[in-house]
Amino acid sequence: MREARERRRELFLARMSKDAMAAYEHPYRDWDDDEKELLPLFLSLVGSSKQILDLAGGYAKAAPHLLQDGNSVVLGDLSLHSLRGGREAVASNDVQFVRLNMIVELPFVDGAFDGIWFSEAFEYVPPDVRVRFFRSLRRIVKKGGVVFLNAEGLSDECTRFTYLKNYLYWKLVKREPVVWGEYIYMLNVPDYKGWHYHSLVLGREIEKCFRAAGFEVLKSKNRGKKEYSAYVLRSL
Repeated sequence: MREARERRRELFLARMSKDAMAAYEHPYRDWDDDEKELLPLFLSLVGSSKQILDLAGGYAKAAPHLLQDGNSVVLGDLSLHSLRGGREAVASNDVQFVRLNMIVELPFVDGAFDGIWFSEAFEYVPPDVRVRFFRSLRRIVKKGGVVFLNAEGLSDECTRFTYLKNYLYWKLVKREPVVWGEYIYMLNVPDYKGWHYHSLVLGREIEKCFRAAGFEVLKSKNRGKKEYSAYVLRSL
């Protein structure tokens, strides 16, 4: 019974990942204010001639900046469309492109990276796998290594009532294996219309996950519940 529930949950998350990727079929290269502000700090802490993982790096928005000071970059993403766009955008032998599912496995040896850049994708990490996910990050980054991540806050329409209604709809009406902390809403943008998966991110809960996985917070920026929060972490 437990294995059947876990398998059903895995299939559900796979469908949600596929739908989420469909919304990113066109390049998105705008920089969040916290990315602009914290990138120099991240690079200074990582150092020169280091190995950096650009996790969920998509169309290689960050990769050219991460390459400075003789660094090399591994860009990992689930979307083949994004990886093809990244290869076209960055013509450098110092960038490797790897297809991976960050929720299932990070296929790297222990301590492979000096730094991990993880931008605008944490909201796709399900609540029930967050600690395991951060432990995977801790495994592949060296001791004293640096991680940047940011996470989208609550949308304007997501009040407690609308969230509860959304959760009950997916749980009881659609009978899907959602867990508390997931918010799946209808997204309507020029290039995509359909369901879009998000994991609600609250600062205090994330920071508990950091500590449980073996990270300390070096710098954080929190502009309110409806904005992105950003962190620079160091592995202990």
